[in-house]
Amino acid sequence: MKKKAEREAQGAKRSQPLDAAQGRQMATGRSTGPRAGSRGAIHRALLTITAVIACAIGALIAPAIPGKEAYAAELPTVEVGLPQDGLFGLGGQYILDKGLDKKNGFVMKPRWAGVPEIQRLLGIKAISVGLMTPEAGLRANLRNIPIRFIQPYQTSHMYVLARKDAPYNSVEELKGKPVALTSEVTTLYNLFDFMMRKRGLSIEKDFQLKKLGAPVIIAVLEKGEVEAALLWEAHVSRLLASGKYRTLLGFRDELSRLLNVKVMPVIWLAGLEPWVKENPALVAGLRAAWTEAYRGVQQDEAHFRKYAKQFFGLEKPEELAAAWPRTKVFLLPADFNWPDAATLKAQKTWLREG
Repeated sequence: MKKKAEREAQGAKRSQPLDAAQGRQMATGRSTGPRAGSRGAIHRALLTITAVIACAIGALIAPAIPGKEAYAAELPTVEVGLPQDGLFGLGGQYILDKGLDKKNGFVMKPRWAGVPEIQRLLGIKAISVGLMTPEAGLRANLRNIPIRFIQPYQTSHMYVLARKDAPYNSVEELKGKPVALTSEVTTLYNLFDFMMRKRGLSIEKDFQLKKLGAPVIIAVLEKGEVEAALLWEAHVSRLLASGKYRTLLGFRDELSRLLNVKVMPVIWLAGLEPWVKENPALVAGLRAAWTEAYRGVQQDEAHFRKYAKQFFGLEKPEELAAAWPRTKVFLLPADFNWPDAATLKAQKTWLREG
């Protein structure tokens, strides 16, 4: 018992959030463009996030199914921030429909919102658990809001798209051309920046970037105001179903190639660190429920079709037919178990070099 306590104390010490000095150092740098000095500070902060993920493993890995004592009293309620669209929201709905929360010792109360709102709610501590990405976790830690990553759920579902009749066969051929994508604070931007630097390109220098929201990105692509657009599912399936567009690059496969890893999660279930430490049994139940969710959803086309309009805006038969096989592959593989050494190594590489 004494040794166990010492190990837990050491783990807690290693997983402390960024301190004030680190936060001030980060605040001196910019987050865009070729930023050598600030990039180093960002890398150090990102490595802290990686350390939080790595050091959290011992605390977060608990029995996949809570013990009988979890059912002795009324099940506790956990409010979880769930996005109103996309695969993560679909997974949350699957947990509710299949009763996976109650099966694993808790009652999930969904807090439906957009992704930025979920991250804001976590930031003001209005909720304790919700969707999180490493970049958002970094920003939270810089504001002295310690985040712990509980369970990975999804790989990157983003693509570079061009018109079907465009002369481009690779992203490199878009050099000097207008390209639409999201802003610097998004996972999409940061992943694209990382992948292009690996190819010897600077996205700020080598492309004419148009930083927009998803609806406007689609609009400028359709109007021909840009030569390519960076989008995610199910926007991609909808555009491909029109027959007017094709993909030049898929983020999931490119990240796997660059990082030499089979599975590279970019979307996680995360919680506020104090809540996570105080509720190990609930954390175990959440991990088990979300693991069952990503394994179950990819086998349940009926569930996808039932909620396709709500979570993906898909209604037309041709859109549904195209979207299901394309979308389900972005869930973690059914045989994937966290923690995974190769995946953790890839996460460290991405955060160090991204």
